[in-house]
Amino acid sequence: MLYEAAISLVGKNAEFREIHEYYRTRKENPLKKMQSVVAVACKILRIFYVILTKGVEYDPEKLLGDIRRPQVQAA
Repeated sequence: MLYEAAISLVGKNAEFREIHEYYRTRKENPLKKMQSVVAVACKILRIFYVILTKGVEYDPEKLLGDIRRPQVQAA
């Protein structure tokens, strides 16, 4: 069920679509489509856990800020 939710989020949510594309196109260790969707599903679990346990609101900027982008860090 979580895999299906991840597919839906990748298709309809811009932030998760960007994470999915990052996982698929990164230079070191790019993932295949299904591997990337499973990684997004794991990310969804971690986000839900933090929202429910700490009571914080969903922040798309923090979600995208968690991705390590070497080309951005070098600049």
